[in-house]
Amino acid sequence: MGEIFAAIGGNIGAVHIVLFALGIICMVIEMFEPGIGIFGAAGLIIMVIDIFVLAENVVQGFVLFALLALLVTVLFVIMMVLTSYGIIPKKLVLTDSTENRKGYTAVTESDVKEGDEGTALTQLRPAGKARFGEKTVDVVSDGEFIESGTKVTVISVVGNKMTVKTVKSETE
Repeated sequence: MGEIFAAIGGNIGAVHIVLFALGIICMVIEMFEPGIGIFGAAGLIIMVIDIFVLAENVVQGFVLFALLALLVTVLFVIMMVLTSYGIIPKKLVLTDSTENRKGYTAVTESDVKEGDEGTALTQLRPAGKARFGEKTVDVVSDGEFIESGTKVTVISVVGNKMTVKTVKSETE
């Protein structure tokens, strides 16, 4: 194993260091700004390509890849531990709450009935929130896009799934 590291020592250039650092930066960005995995995948691909270009043979490449996997795992565990102790901000933790005093309550069939009219509080595309009297509830439109502020009527209530449609004015 010593010959693997000795062979690498002479091959590491500034480009390899920059590529590896760029890969790690991409993976850290993915941890704190999660999306669809583009940064994480790009970081992993950059590091793997860098390792196999740096390696003199396939065995050396796989050994370096195993070390990379170990390094990434250790860094991930360290970041999660630091985040759990509050040392690193918890950007991935939902801090908003839906409390009764803010108007959020569980919906039962007796709360809002078919035919009740209310106002869309958010855009319904097709899901969103609407207010019926003093109740703020999650609703789903019947397939149409409904703008915020539009008057809606309940067309069906099944359990806690409430379907609404736009109230048609008398001129339409």
